[in-house]
Amino acid sequence: MSKLTTTMRLVRSETKELTPELAAQFATMPGSVTERDLDKKRVTTLKERVLGGTALSFIWATATVVATGETFRINGNHSSNMLSHLDGAFPTGLKVHLDHYEVAQTRDLALLFRQIDYRGSARSIADISGAYQMLVEELRDVPKDRARKALDGVSWFLRKIVGSAVPRGDDVFDLFNEPIYHGFIHMAGRILSPKTSEFTTPVIGAMYGTYDIAPDEAEEFWYAVAHEGAGQDDKHPTTMLDAWLVANLQAVNPEPQLAVYRACGMAWNAYRAKRSNLSITKYDAKKGVPDLN
Repeated sequence: MSKLTTTMRLVRSETKELTPELAAQFATMPGSVTERDLDKKRVTTLKERVLGGTALSFIWATATVVATGETFRINGNHSSNMLSHLDGAFPTGLKVHLDHYEVAQTRDLALLFRQIDYRGSARSIADISGAYQMLVEELRDVPKDRARKALDGVSWFLRKIVGSAVPRGDDVFDLFNEPIYHGFIHMAGRILSPKTSEFTTPVIGAMYGTYDIAPDEAEEFWYAVAHEGAGQDDKHPTTMLDAWLVANLQAVNPEPQLAVYRACGMAWNAYRAKRSNLSITKYDAKKGVPDLN
């Protein structure tokens, strides 16, 4: 079997001051047919990073096809277009790293395109969450996946139940720096496991709501739910809630998030009132969700 060989050679590499003229030149040069279509959302995101002062130096690339002598832009379509339309808001102090390659044939442009911003090395949500978490010494002993789920639950509760404004997107992970949430994140770390798939975001949101009311009782309650009632009878609120959550997770048409939260709230209130034989009735949007007692 013959090996596929491709010529893909770096000809030069240089770093330059980023100027409006350079951005315009790069934005208007012929783009390779392999480059991504211009996405307005991506352009907007890049613009927000530049105007917000969080943009780093840009990395742009071009390539000459030896067989045809043509030169194309390979990477930098979005950033150069965004920059060329900033007018008076053009940033100062930024640089751009320019790489120029040669490829043997036009078909080799696809292979070159794949190597730039290689998707296998992109920062995942889990990577970003872990980065924020590990900067907080108190949280370093909590498994990263559990800490992230805990914070997602806190954010969901604050937005959906309390109605508070919380950071969006990756900025939400800055909440790791708030000591008020550390106790809950540790509690969630002790309860969540690979076997608690029924603990979806609204369930963890309910966990946080109960923790905010009675931390010790909340841990006892949710530990029991996570362990199928932890030896309680079939009519105990923790046993019944666990059965309801598992059944809903496996359902073809599972209940919406607020219905899941409502079931958790009903079970918690029954637990606090020492009532058994809980009846989790169907969610009614007009009645909303119960207050946690």
